[in-house]
Amino acid sequence: MFRPLTWILLVVACIMIALLLWDGKPAAGGFFVPPSKPSIETEKTFYKEEIINPSQHLPMVHVASLVDCGDGILTACWYGGSAECAPDVQIYSAMRGAPQAAWSQSYSVMTREQAQRDLMRPVKSLGNVVLLYGPHNTLRLLFVTIAMGKWSGSQLNLCTLFKPDGLHSPAKRLTISPFFNFSELVRNRPVETVDGGWCVPVYQEFLGKFPELLWFREVRGKIAYQKTRIAGGCTSFQPSLIPLDTNHAIALMRDFTDMRRIFLSRTDDGGLSWTKPMPTDLPNPDAGISGLRLSDGNLLVAYNDSTIDRSNLSLALSHDGGLSWKRIAVLEKEPNASFSYPFLLKTADGLIQMAYTYKGQQIKMASFNESWIREQELVAGKGSTP
Repeated sequence: MFRPLTWILLVVACIMIALLLWDGKPAAGGFFVPPSKPSIETEKTFYKEEIINPSQHLPMVHVASLVDCGDGILTACWYGGSAECAPDVQIYSAMRGAPQAAWSQSYSVMTREQAQRDLMRPVKSLGNVVLLYGPHNTLRLLFVTIAMGKWSGSQLNLCTLFKPDGLHSPAKRLTISPFFNFSELVRNRPVETVDGGWCVPVYQEFLGKFPELLWFREVRGKIAYQKTRIAGGCTSFQPSLIPLDTNHAIALMRDFTDMRRIFLSRTDDGGLSWTKPMPTDLPNPDAGISGLRLSDGNLLVAYNDSTIDRSNLSLALSHDGGLSWKRIAVLEKEPNASFSYPFLLKTADGLIQMAYTYKGQQIKMASFNESWIREQELVAGKGSTP
């Protein structure tokens, strides 16, 4: 027979599982899609590669994020230290004042000790970060702290960055998970919403893999937020959100199955509901991806073109809203090397910026225009002709 304590534990477990599977709805659905603007060029193609942190010399750096701060200013963030989940991991940033200018020296914007003081609770390490640039030139840092264990013991936190010198407002923890607020992470590019807020792709790694969305908006000077879920189970996570218009969007997701394929889900009601994630024909070795919509309506995705490792970083293009994809370029390819976690951003000048982890020790960025993409597609088409 079950003892009373056993019954209590079972009931608590069922409640927690039910809460984890609960799917709330955002207060206001709808994505803001700015008017299409082509790259700053006519016929000339543009492509440039650079290392953002050439003099950092850390054993490990990982998971870069970019944000366009207007007037040509681009800000990057990533985390680095001796190893993932290590106590010495810090969050670093660098800025570039103009498209052709050099990047600033990287500087720390958050340490484990700073986070611990701000949050007034133990912090074991730091992790993924995403930047949000909003009204009144406000730059916010959404970042992961780990309380215990590894990524399943993580939480999300938010603070405001003031100047390129590491100063920030006290970080505050976001309460978005019913299981002791554990296992919430961020990874991909935020999307502006019609109400002036953001829709941030997040994910949960407790009792499965759950691609989710975190809806932010500012109410009387304070941030209000709500989490919704794209799907649940053990199939896909780390969504990359690509709005097609106000109501329609797709989410490309990292695979967590034996299929080893990029998964895709759709919404036609501004993110209120999503279709069941289905595998595409693009491979995925259980690795991060990033996608965006180009000015001509085509979709671009950066991904590891492999089912087994991250030694190949490539680009693919879709002309039909994600139904089919065409490989157009290989940016990195080296046996036994790792090129991972691409982050795509289209800046106000129309250029495509892509930051990624280069061999685990540097943050590399590729900048290119849509003429270069069209040229790569043309070359790829000629290469596939019998």
